Amino acid sequence: MLREAFEYLTTPCPPLARRYGYLAEMVALGARHRRQRRAWAPHVDSCRRFVQDAVGRAPRGGRALVAGSGLLIEVPLPVLAERFGEVVLIDMLHSRSVRRQARRHPNVRLLTLDVTGTLAPLDAALSSGSPLPSPSPPDLPGERFAFALSCNLLSQLPLLPLDAIDRKAPTIPWAERERFARSLAQTHRSWLARVAEQASLFTDTESLWLEGGAVREREDSLWGLDLPAPDQSWDWDIAPAPEEDRRRSLRHRVGAWFTLPVPACPAPTGP
Repeated sequence: MLREAFEYLTTPCPPLARRYGYLAEMVALGARHRRQRRAWAPHVDSCRRFVQDAVGRAPRGGRALVAGSGLLIEVPLPVLAERFGEVVLIDMLHSRSVRRQARRHPNVRLLTLDVTGTLAPLDAALSSGSPLPSPSPPDLPGERFAFALSCNLLSQLPLLPLDAIDRKAPTIPWAERERFARSLAQTHRSWLARVAEQASLFTDTESLWLEGGAVREREDSLWGLDLPAPDQSWDWDIAPAPEEDRRRSLRHRVGAWFTLPVPACPAPTGP
């Protein structure tokens, strides 16, 4: 607990990200990884192998983007730094351990950014009672990226915003919240394909609650997003009992795509 408290108090974090729980979430994720390191090891190894394979498909040099770089648990940063001329790590905040790792590579740059462009407009809407905003991903400076990677981010984008909606505007109908969540996932997929020549992605696709080795409950994690079959997939035992539940264990199914297809544009409607 002392380590987590120290990290929470000393990690640089934008005030809005702190208020919406992003710092607390990052600290809790690091603590869970330390507790469940052995259970997570196959997932972490699969992620790092996938990233290495994906990077190998991109030409050397150029710029690389990592969206949702987090604590770099699943990202082999030295592989990226060796392959590309510049590596940009984007997240809502960057821990001190990530900053130390980045300093080892002169071509790695940290960018503190909301990739959905939604958090500040959402905060304003919830304060004023306005409708939920549409995502507005940022335009990133510089030439187009040769390679972009989204790291276990797609399914997570709506979670903390939905928590805030539940706290601050509980009367908003679920259908409206669901449309908002789906728009975040859909826009992230489109944005990723737009900013890079090769856009790769890994994300949890399904959550399974297990008891006695049997699946008791399952939930889709893609917010209705239509993706082709993944190039690779594996299981992630993210919370073996009693981490979250005394009797049940939480397992995520993870899918990984080397090159995201550009989503089809809706057909124009005419008179």
